[in-house]
Formats: sequence, C-alpha cells, structure tokens
Amino acid sequence: MHGMKRDIQKYQACLFDIKQRVSIIVEHFNGTLTEKFLIIEVEFLCLQFRKILELIALSSLVANKEEYSAQNEKFAKHYNARLILQDLERINPDFYPTPTKRVLKKDGDRKVYDLQPVDKGFLTKQEFIDIYEKCGGHLHAANPYGHKRDLNKIKAEFPIWLNKIITLLNHHTITLVDRKTIIIGVMHGKDGMAQAFEFNVMPDAEVQKLYEKEDP
Repeated sequence: MHGMKRDIQKYQACLFDIKQRVSIIVEHFNGTLTEKFLIIEVEFLCLQFRKILELIALSSLVANKEEYSAQNEKFAKHYNARLILQDLERINPDFYPTPTKRVLKKDGDRKVYDLQPVDKGFLTKQEFIDIYEKCGGHLHAANPYGHKRDLNKIKAEFPIWLNKIITLLNHHTITLVDRKTIIIGVMHGKDGMAQAFEFNVMPDAEVQKLYEKEDP
C-alpha cells in the first residue's frame, strides 16, 4: 500500500511539472513573458513542449524506478521518438494516456458521473512523434549551409499543440507499468491543482467470482 501511495504521488508530481510548463507557455503566448529574439523564443518553447512530451511518456513508468531511469536516459540521448515509444510500449502497452470526460447521469435521485472517452481533439501518438522530432530539430544550432528554418511557421503551430496536449491530459486515465494500478489524472482538481487518483485492477478470476456470487 505504501508503494502504491508513493507511485501516485510521483505521478501527481509529473502532472504538476507539466502544469507548470503549460502555464509558462501560456504566459509566452499572451506576452506576459517573452524572449528578446524570435529564435530564442522558439527554442525556449520547443524545449518546454519537448519536456512535457517526455513527462507524458515517462509518467506511466513511475511504478518501476529502474525502467523510468533507463527510458529517461534514452530521451536525453536520442531523438527518434518513434523508437522510444516502441520501447515504452514493450514495457507498458498502455503507457499512453486515454483522454476522458465526465458525463452526468441520473440514478434515481442521485447524481452519477460516467467516464467516457474523448474521441477527437487530443494529441495522438503520431502527433506526439511529429512534435517531439520537430522540437528536437530546433534545439541545436542551424546548419548555415542547410535550409533556413521558418520560425514564424513553427511558432504558429504552438497553440495547436498546446490545445491538443490539454485535451489529452485535462481528464485522463492511465495504467501503470505494474499492470495492477489504474490512475485517473486531473489537471484542474481541488484548488486548481493537478491531482491523481489510483484504483486497483481486479483480476479476471476475482471478477468471475463476483459474478458467480450474484447468480441466483
């Protein structure tokens, strides 16, 4: 139980880190914060987006310290997001968040909320790969003999990226690497803070026993 509590705290810390980076990006969007030169502005925001994507991918490994550290090193050293995500799927096939929404239903006089999947507007795995690699290309000095980068073009994509990330994470579910814990993550919970709630996965055998008990 104590281990699970630590896992949920670590996952919540990942969400808090993402929330902080999102807030910094928004402040750059509205001009509260800005860099003097366009190229530095683009590079700074690319770094924040890249960090957010890494946190999204790594957070499902918080129940496994060794794998988290190993995959974190791969993100630091490599830029092929497709291969990194394939590796993550090998470790935890359900590593990627599933965006959900709460739908109010009535059960007599009671208010019941049902979780339903969000089917559009969120960051897909393919978009994750595309954005990660685009950001990586802007974190190194440009080749003076290569094609000139269109900084305004990529800057115009930033709000689209952010909206997709927010839709993905605003309310989502994820299965941790232990395959025994499902987490519901909420970016705007109590007092506007990011929160996470854990639930145990019931083995199929135990579910069958419950059905047998309910049979007349």
